[in-house]
Amino acid sequence: MISFKGNFTQSNVKSSSKESGVTFGTDIKNSNVFLSTDIKLKQGVAFSKLMLVLGKIVRMRDAGVNKDHSAYQEWVQGEYFKELPGFMSSQINQLPKLINEREKLSKQLKYYDEIIKKFNSNYFPEQRSRFWGWLYRHNYDAWYVLDPIVSVQPDSTFFEAFSLDESTYARVALPHSATTGEKNFTCGTTNIDFSASLERELSRTRSYRPLHLTVGKDAVEFDTGISNTIEKKIDLPETWTKGLVEVQAALSLAPIEIKISSLAFADVLARLDAQREKEGPRSLIFELIPGKKPKVIVEPWGDIFIVSDTPFKGPKESKIKVWGRRRLRVLKNILPLVSEINVRLIDSGMPSFWSVEMEGIQLIIGLSGWTTQDWAAKARFSAMIPASDSSKEIIEKAANFLKTNFIIEDEELSRYLNNSPMEAKRILQRLCLLGAAMYDPELKKYRSRELFPNFDFEDQSNTGTEEIKGIELFKSNSVKILSDSIKGKDRIIKGTISSRERICSTMISRDSDSRITQAQCSCSYFRYHKLKQGPCRHIVALSLKGE
Repeated sequence: MISFKGNFTQSNVKSSSKESGVTFGTDIKNSNVFLSTDIKLKQGVAFSKLMLVLGKIVRMRDAGVNKDHSAYQEWVQGEYFKELPGFMSSQINQLPKLINEREKLSKQLKYYDEIIKKFNSNYFPEQRSRFWGWLYRHNYDAWYVLDPIVSVQPDSTFFEAFSLDESTYARVALPHSATTGEKNFTCGTTNIDFSASLERELSRTRSYRPLHLTVGKDAVEFDTGISNTIEKKIDLPETWTKGLVEVQAALSLAPIEIKISSLAFADVLARLDAQREKEGPRSLIFELIPGKKPKVIVEPWGDIFIVSDTPFKGPKESKIKVWGRRRLRVLKNILPLVSEINVRLIDSGMPSFWSVEMEGIQLIIGLSGWTTQDWAAKARFSAMIPASDSSKEIIEKAANFLKTNFIIEDEELSRYLNNSPMEAKRILQRLCLLGAAMYDPELKKYRSRELFPNFDFEDQSNTGTEEIKGIELFKSNSVKILSDSIKGKDRIIKGTISSRERICSTMISRDSDSRITQAQCSCSYFRYHKLKQGPCRHIVALSLKGE
């Protein structure tokens, strides 16, 4: 756990008949983030509705829900007491008296605690630390509550979060062009609290009054004028850093993009709500045939839905299975308000991305391959672009350049550092792993986003085993290129990699942006996992050789 320790401000909402306002509390010691602007009338409602979806995802937990056995355990205890021998029963009769004495002592202790609280300024931090420590040991799920990250950029403000089980990612992008009046902002990143009371106040946003948004030095605020909500500030775990990098990497991999009708997808969700499946499979199958309308098959019933009137324009026929479909129910309330959903697919069992746009404000939802697999656990899509192992000085120099310019392309960093574009991408990938940068798939650029106040530029603990071994194979000259050709718009590279007296045949395909759109290998790791857990070491080595 990496903690943000600082002065935590408060979030509140105000509403009146003339205007609304929302203010988000931030950690001002960690980052001097600030934004103050008015959101246009229609955009204010759209922003509130998309933020409400984000709030639902923050509290979503579809994986690993533990059943409540307290009633059963209470009954078992009662039966146990019935079977106690007589002499134990007499001891039980003394319990009420002992409980009364304990309550009296507790009241006395509480009185003394109040006195200590008044005269000892260290009382509250100490007790708070003891409480969170106790909660961590006795109820980890209750302790592990995380809330959105807010990043103020020169052109947009981003709100990002993972679900409680970290299997679902969500991002709301508010472009500054959707706001009016004078825009005062200081770029930076911090995290905020998104409580149920804040959700309730956001739902009061109306189209007939402007919404004033404040993120920053004093607080993060939505001004609506009716009520006031106090929020708390929380910590950000390392798993979020890994998860954010994997989300960005998977977004850059998604080669198949289709637009589906929101009404048609509403029918798919209605089918899922109409009947609970008793056995698997539980996937949505996208049937994509060039020149024909995309179809979605709902398993296990085999119901078919035509989800778009536009024929699929992809190069080849494919069937892609998507799991975690019930997590998409968070879109139900906004489907009547949008005309289409943009879906990005990679392959069966791999992550999928669902995005909607309302009045220029975008929401992206990323589902991991399976509900029981979170973004940070096993997936290593970031290994498609292995993180650079350059010196601390070079990484720090790149970080300062990105921080100064806020948004850059890899070619810009390449020219600044006087190295190859691929090495610049690898350096930017290292910054993403450190929590100092984020990749924007819409602009195909990298943004400055400092998740932590301090960085260890030599830290490589987030690097996966296959990525490390792939870099070692590349450095040991174990890669031999057999062919390097252009087919259509893609560059096809084939080669062999020698590893422990074995030779593996490997192939990768890159598009015009040097992204890997297809990869194959003859090794057992790839045969078993495909790309569901990221590339094997041989694909990593060939990708480095094929720069």
